[in-house]
Amino acid sequence: MTSLKEAIEQRRMAEPRIVRCYELADKPVAMLQVHLGHGEKLVLPWSRFHSAAHRSTGENEELAFLFAKHEVVLRGVRLALLLPKIANFHLACVWSESVEFQAKADKNEAFIGRVWVHCLDSTGSKPESY
Repeated sequence: MTSLKEAIEQRRMAEPRIVRCYELADKPVAMLQVHLGHGEKLVLPWSRFHSAAHRSTGENEELAFLFAKHEVVLRGVRLALLLPKIANFHLACVWSESVEFQAKADKNEAFIGRVWVHCLDSTGSKPESY
C-alpha cells in the first residue's frame, strides 16, 4: 500500500501546477483583497489608493501600494508586470506562495513570495504590521 501512495505522490509532483499569486478582473474593481496567510484577509478600497512604487533589489523586487491608512508591500519577481493592472484598478486580489513554487510559476507572470501590510497612523509612520 505504501508503494501505491508513493507512486500517486510522485505522479502528482510530476504534473505541472500553474502557480498564480494574484487575481485580475476584466474591468475596474472597487476593492483590493489582500490574503495575509493564517486565514487573515484585508480588503482595501481602491478609492483610498494614493500611489505605488516598484523597487528592484537584485533578483528580488518589491512593489508597495500606499492607501490612506495602509501600505501593502509585495516581494517577489516580475512585479513590475502588475503596475498597469494597478493603474487601471484591475488587480482584485493578492496573496503569497511559498518560494518552492517559484520555479513552477509562469515566467511571463508576476510571482509573489511575501505579502505584508503596514498600518499607518495619522502622521504617516508605520506603527503596526500584519
